[in-house]
Amino acid sequence: MEEIIVPGEPRWPGLSGGRWTGIGLLAAVVAVLGWLAGSALRGTGAAAERYVLFGLAAFFGFLAFLWAQYLARAEGELYRPVFGWWAAFPAGAAVFAAGVLLGGAGGWPVGAGAVAAVLAAAGAARRDRRLRLAALAGVRAAALHRVRVRAEGETVRASVVEVLSRADTPDDRGRYWTGLTLRYTVAAGTEHTVEHRAGFSVHDTPRVGRGATVHHLSADPADIEVVLDPAGLPADDPDLPDRIARLHRLHLDGALTAEEFALAKRQLLAPGN
Repeated sequence: MEEIIVPGEPRWPGLSGGRWTGIGLLAAVVAVLGWLAGSALRGTGAAAERYVLFGLAAFFGFLAFLWAQYLARAEGELYRPVFGWWAAFPAGAAVFAAGVLLGGAGGWPVGAGAVAAVLAAAGAARRDRRLRLAALAGVRAAALHRVRVRAEGETVRASVVEVLSRADTPDDRGRYWTGLTLRYTVAAGTEHTVEHRAGFSVHDTPRVGRGATVHHLSADPADIEVVLDPAGLPADDPDLPDRIARLHRLHLDGALTAEEFALAKRQLLAPGN
């Protein structure tokens, strides 16, 4: 049975000192390249040569910016920087523009653009922070709700009556996701048909007819927490899912440790039991 992981209180993901040092050094590189670009524009050579030098400096400055954004990822988050592009790009442009001004080119238009870029970056950073914390709070609230439904809700048996579209690629945990249509009858005798999104491994694809244990709060039988039966569940023991559910209830109540629960579950699923 999948363990529900409840994240901690939402907090802004931090960066290590080494990452901040790397970002600072790359920001200095962007500023120096901006200075070189400004110096090229202010130079006395042919216009074509000056523009080529400016373009090269801007190009390498952009590469340095991309590397800084790569370093600005939170620990454990491979693809998501702490600040999004709407905050990072204006900040990088402001640093480059400051270098151009130090190089003696651009004048007040570049200075005004740098100030506008700083203001845009600050506003986008505040928005990124607000949205990130709201998203983390939503994940935590959903996990806590799942724990409550599984711990306090009523338990009924369900069956998969339809398998909906399945994702072609796995998530970062190697799990695929699909939509399932489940049918079950609650204690009051009312039958419910509910769509549920389920994750599974590549060797454990849900199929029509597969059983499941459904936990639901009595106030809302359609708000469910689903535990699919193991793929190798013996078909000649219809009481086995209920026995597994009782073991899990004992584990949640603290009567069984995680190791005891896992051992008892393996014994139930072993051939001949």
